[in-house]
Amino acid sequence: MKSQKVIFNLYNFAWKIVLPFLKISSTFKESYNSRTSSNCFNKTDIWIHGASGGEAYVAIEILKNLSPSKPLKILYTATTVQGLKIMGSFCKSPECHPNIACKITWFPFDMPKIIEKIVLKTCPKIMVLLETELWPGLLYMLKKHKIKTVIINARLSAKSYTRYLKTKFIWQKISPEAILATSTKDTRRYINIFASDTIVNTMPNIKFDSIPTANETGQGSIGSIAAILHPDTPLSILASIRKEEETHLKNILQYLNKNFPDQIIAIFPKHIQRIKHLSGMLDKLAFELDPELKFKWQLRSKIDSQMNKRTIILWDTFGELKQAYAYAVTAFVGGSLEPLGGQNFLEPVVCGAATVTGPYLNSFKWVDKEIFESKLVFKAQSALQVGEFMVEKLKNPPDKKELQKAGGEYIQKNQGGTAMAVELIKNILN
Repeated sequence: MKSQKVIFNLYNFAWKIVLPFLKISSTFKESYNSRTSSNCFNKTDIWIHGASGGEAYVAIEILKNLSPSKPLKILYTATTVQGLKIMGSFCKSPECHPNIACKITWFPFDMPKIIEKIVLKTCPKIMVLLETELWPGLLYMLKKHKIKTVIINARLSAKSYTRYLKTKFIWQKISPEAILATSTKDTRRYINIFASDTIVNTMPNIKFDSIPTANETGQGSIGSIAAILHPDTPLSILASIRKEEETHLKNILQYLNKNFPDQIIAIFPKHIQRIKHLSGMLDKLAFELDPELKFKWQLRSKIDSQMNKRTIILWDTFGELKQAYAYAVTAFVGGSLEPLGGQNFLEPVVCGAATVTGPYLNSFKWVDKEIFESKLVFKAQSALQVGEFMVEKLKNPPDKKELQKAGGEYIQKNQGGTAMAVELIKNILN
């Protein structure tokens, strides 16, 4: 215990040296005062911490299912503006239970002296850490003041695991009361770091609980899209296209138009500000393609009648991608042909579209290999392979209802993580 105190005194001293540099850093200019003071903190029942947007969505699933019978104070902290905004929007929405009162602020710097003041001021009944938020100063002070701590939706990359393993003599003294990890591999890693197999269990990833199955997507009420699509003309979707992928987009369009021109292609850029650039690209592409194809394109916002085949629709309106998936024969989900992390490729699957991604899916490591091995999703290695997959599905359309069923079964099989997390939290609260 004495050696542990020495280690954290040294850790605190290291923060004292670093703080002046953080104060003048442009990265921390906006949040510095909030992250070094306890002024914006109040007594709370549950303190939940998640780094960014992904963790905020996990927290939202938990809060939506807590359903407290008595008023409950929630403190939510994050280390990014995105995380704060996502949680802020939820707490103001009707989805947030009327008995839940949220306080949202920046996560403090992990300096033990700062953390101790905040722990004593908030005095939470339980601390909930999401995914990979292992902060030694925080865990030390929570343990010191007997605050029960859990890590939910826990995961550890191989790189992080190697780093934590080198200092496991510290982590074993400040271990949380419970850890729910999202895979057997992550479970083994946490067991090794904290040297305990009694506190670590495996859970389904909570992110699966936020994905609606085919019955929940509202496919029966999409008249606005139905009005512009010809029922006998197949639809292909190129979704969440990022700026870095626009050259690949051009190659895919050329391949699709050459090998299966009798279709409608819908392009959904990830960022709406790219519409002007993409419009110019499509104007130029119209001159480069075979004139016999009679290729044309239109903005979605300008369409008020049914489109015929050999048309590309550039989607410049919000909120219709999930609805459009319900009509698609095949869909490519971008952010994946360049190392950009990937985008949500599970949505078109549960809508019954034959789905293809690129090889770069770092943001979706929580989706296991089964979805690719079962051929529910095809992982292409190039734009050419994307085009080949889509053309093959257009020529031999799969049974949409069968795809919906298989996709829904895959999602449902992997759901249930939220219920486990909520049960753990409620047991500690009670």
